[in-house]
Parts: sequence; structure tokens; C-alpha cells
Amino acid sequence: MATWVSIRLGGARRLFKRDEPSTSAALFLISRRSLHYHKGQPIYTSVTGFASPGNISHLVLLSTRRAPALFRRYIQSATSQQPIDMRTRAPVFDIYCGGSLLAAVQNSKMFDDCKHFVDMPLKLDAEATLANWDTLQAQGPLSDEALRAFVATHFDAPGCELEEHKPLDFDADSTAYAGVHDEQYRDWATKLHKKWPTLTRRVKDLVHSDPARYSLIALPHPFIVPGGRFRELYYWDSFFTIKGLIASKMFATAKGMIHNMQFLVEQYGFVPNGNRIYYLNRSQPPVLAWCVHAYCQATRDAEFAAQLLPTLWKEMAFFENNRVYKEEHWVGHLFRFVVSADGPRPESYREDVESAHHLTEESDKRRLWGDIAAAAESGRDFSARWFESSGPHAGKMSSTRTSQLIPVELNAIMYANYRMMGELCDILSDIDGSKRCAHAADRLKQTIKQVLWNEENGCWFDFDLSTREHSRLFNDTNLFPMFAECVHDGFDGARLCSYLKDTGVLGYPGGLPSSMTPSGQQWDFPNAWAPTTWIAIQGLRACHQYEMAQNIADKWIRKNFNMWRSSGGKMFEKYNVVSPCYKVGAGGGEYDVQEGFGWTNGVVLDLLITYGDTLFWTPGDECECCGGHIQACAAEGQTGQ
Repeated sequence: MATWVSIRLGGARRLFKRDEPSTSAALFLISRRSLHYHKGQPIYTSVTGFASPGNISHLVLLSTRRAPALFRRYIQSATSQQPIDMRTRAPVFDIYCGGSLLAAVQNSKMFDDCKHFVDMPLKLDAEATLANWDTLQAQGPLSDEALRAFVATHFDAPGCELEEHKPLDFDADSTAYAGVHDEQYRDWATKLHKKWPTLTRRVKDLVHSDPARYSLIALPHPFIVPGGRFRELYYWDSFFTIKGLIASKMFATAKGMIHNMQFLVEQYGFVPNGNRIYYLNRSQPPVLAWCVHAYCQATRDAEFAAQLLPTLWKEMAFFENNRVYKEEHWVGHLFRFVVSADGPRPESYREDVESAHHLTEESDKRRLWGDIAAAAESGRDFSARWFESSGPHAGKMSSTRTSQLIPVELNAIMYANYRMMGELCDILSDIDGSKRCAHAADRLKQTIKQVLWNEENGCWFDFDLSTREHSRLFNDTNLFPMFAECVHDGFDGARLCSYLKDTGVLGYPGGLPSSMTPSGQQWDFPNAWAPTTWIAIQGLRACHQYEMAQNIADKWIRKNFNMWRSSGGKMFEKYNVVSPCYKVGAGGGEYDVQEGFGWTNGVVLDLLITYGDTLFWTPGDECECCGGHIQACAAEGQTGQ
């Protein structure tokens, strides 16, 4: 039954439709704020509520207050693909995404990890919290004690907006890994399978009923979190997690995660970095098409493909409209990571302020913060790959220049998206869609060959827009075109294998390092990561380089398993591939290594299904260098981290 609610906006009353009952978890928060001027002063009125594809429900007038004169933050519009002025956003953005309260808390170093504060739910509504903050500020300079008291009074502990959830399709006695021949690995796979419920979360009902008190974007279905400090759904993590769920035959959970990403695309036009409002100015490597393709391959669910294809087109439109770069002599356009930012990342506020400390012009700071956010959008946060290689800030976050690179992996990912979407169109007999994908893929492949392929080395490299040259450094992202099947006529996989041998990257006992640059950043030497390792393996297999693929898989599985045994059953987000000591973990980056871990587990389970009849572990794999002196070996292994 439909009713109408009369709301005053900027001095005029307007009618909004309200549908009752309205309890669907698929409803999402909307905010409507009208900016007006009274006697030259900016005034905005806030209305917030829930919306579903055709209806507005639970509409609530929040309040009217003076608009911030300087603070602007942007998200992308799902319909116009143009930035939205975030001065028209809900008040909750003034708490978690910018403003004096965020700056005061983060600069106070109240919490070791800046992400802690922006994940804390509000005890009161956002308007009341901001009003109380204004009152407190008006009393004069704040002491640390007063600031701590304010936070304790107005915020709850992070994570309390989520609850653990046992997936309905989880079977503790699953025989999914019965085909793994090695007894040790088979037992390991079974135990990793049983970890899924410990990493599954659902958004509590109270968040759906009052979403304006949270930085969390409420999702309709349960999802797998990475683990540790990462309490939300992360975009490109989800593909590798879904591969593990498919290996575990947990198709309903995988489907729900895809529906969550569909929900985000339909609301924002893209999948944010994670489902937090402070991530709304950036995405991540766009692999939703990969998720849908993998799910449909496993289930033969053509109806699901038909349901998701329009959403995939919307996401592609976002990247085609917002992440392209074209030069006149190129066959077509290419893609790059580029983000507009007017301030530090809220979840890494202090780190970004410090990175911009040497800059005096606000425009220069915003450019740097945008490039730092763009590096986060790449998923490789951070790597010396994004930094200047010369000058006073060479190799440091303060020289981040992500937007000046045309990255191999993003273009390969977009090519794979067109290819996979074309296959989905073929399944659905969508001839026009199939032709559209084929044309876009062919043009992109030609441009990748023209701009990113290096004939001398027999490999793809990032193109530097400043130097007008290839960045001829090894990064495991150089191998993405093989998995994407974006190889040109005459491509020789054996020659690329020779390049890998020449670089020395194959000589480490733990697998393939992310790079050969010992920068101290977590996406550099000596660390390796599950997602890019999986893509390298699958890319080599796609190019018929089976022996090298299996060798890398064997090292990676062995390293993960030895660390799991030595740590008492822990899985980590990244690994040190250099040290033979299984007690030596990875390091570097903005935070301590995290345990969980969603995409690591997913990749291991998928690889054990793929190589279950050929990989074997023996007790001789245990570390001999320690000889009972773990501390000395571990300290030695920290070199270069």
C-alpha cells in the first residue's frame, strides 16, 4: 500500500512516495540534500531514507544546517557518470570522510590504526554528533582527554555492526577435496574449507533500519571478509574468494557475494574499494565479470548470466567514462587508475598527511592524495612501481604518481571483461552484445600491443606518460595479458618464460615475488600475494607453459602449508618468498600483516583442486636452517622487508 509523506525542502513542501510494508534487506540508503542560499549564506536541507529500484521508503527529514564552505568530496553517479558534489551528501559523510572531527581524532593518534576510528559506528545520529562536536569546539582548545571522552560518548567499537554467519550451503563434512591425493594437503584443504564460517559476516538488522549511523554500506547478503582489520567486503578480493567457494561447492554463498557487488553497481555505478562510505571515491581492479563468468561456468546458470549482464555493462561504462586515456596516434584508448580526491584517505589519514608534508600548495596536495588513492584503487597499495625513481622523494609515498602510468594489468582486466562478457552474450544468444564485446576487445588488444608490448624483452610493461617509455621493471602484473588471453598473433609463451628466467624471479623457494624492488612496501620484494600468483599460474597454463605454472604452484602451496603448520593453523594475506624459513613472515606497508585470510584461502583451495593429483608434501620440506634457533633465522630473513 502506497502512502505519501510531505517533507519541507528549502522552504517548499514536496511529496515523496512511501511504500509499506518495507522490510526488504535489498533496500538501500538514499540521501537527498538541497543546497540553497539565504542572505548569501549556503544552507542545505537533508533528507535520508531507503530506496529500491522503483520506490522510495522510510523517508526521514534529518535537519537543516550550514553547508561546509570548503570541504568537497566526490563519488561517481550511477546515472550521469559525473562527480556528485558531496556537499549535498548525508551528514554521516561529514564525520567519516572529512571535516574537523575526523582531522582532530586522526591527528591525535588516539588509535594506532586510522581505520579504527572510521569503522566505529555512531551511538547518536550524525546531526546530533556534529552539533555536539560544534559545541565542544566552541569552548576552546581541546585536550586529549576531552577528545577521548567525546569519542567514547559518541562512538561504538568497530565491527559491532556485523555478525558472524554460518552459510546455509556450508557442509562441514564436504567431500569437495577428496580428490587431493596427498594426505597432508587433503587434510589442510578440509580445514581451510571449515574456515569459511569464521570469515562470513552479515550486516545486522539495526544497520539496515538506521544506516545513517554507520560508515558501513549495508549489503543485502552475507559475504566473506578478508580477515584482521579488513571487516568488510573488498572488491577484487571477492573474485579469488569466490574461486575458493566454488571449489568448496558453496555456490549460494558465491552467488550472494556477486549479488552484493551487483547491488553496489546499481547504486553507485561501480563497485567501491570496499563497502564503506569512505571508499566511495575509488573502485578496485574491476573483476565482477570474472566473478559472474566463473560462477556461470561452474553452475551453467544462464538465467543468472542474463540477470547480471546489464549490471556488467553499467560497470564497464563507468570505467570507459572515467578511467580512459587516449593519444592521437594510438589505435584506441587505454585505461589507467586515476582518482579525484580533496583530502587524505580517511582510513589512512595520518599517513597521507605526512606524505604531503613537503607540499605547500593545496592543489599539489590534492593531486598527491588522488594518486595515493589511485594506487589503492589498483589493489597494490603500495609499491615503488607508483613512485618517482629519481629526485628528493624517489621511492617514497610522497612521490606517488599513479595516474602517470598506463598499467598493464588494468588493461588486461578490461580486455578479459569484454571477452568474458562476450561469452555470456553467446550463451544468451545476444548477438548484438557479442559483437559489441568482440569489437571493443579487438581494439583494446591492438592498442595494448601497440603501447604496452616490448618486443626486445618479449613482455608487456607499464607505459610512463612522463618519460614516454616503458617501465622495464619486473612486476607480476606484467603477466596479466596471458590470463586475459590478450596475446597478439605471433606471441611466444616460451619466450616470455625465458624473460622470467633471465630476471631471476623464478629462483625463490616460496614462489614468484611481486617485484624485484626491495622498497619496504608490501607489494614489493620479497613479498608475494595469492591473487597475482594465481593469475600468473593460470596465465602460463593458458599459454601452454604447464611446467613453469606447476613449479610456481608447487612453491606457493608448499610455502602456505609450511606457514600454516608452523603458526598453528593461520593463513596470511602475503608471504615472504625468499627465506626458506617457514617462521619468517612477510612485512612492509602501512599496517601489520593480517591473518584470515579470504583470498589466500580461496586461491589455495582452487589450486589444490587444479593440481590435487600432482602436488605432494614431504617432511623434508620443514625448515632445516633454524636448527632450533628460530629467532636468529627469523631476524636474518627480515633483510629487505
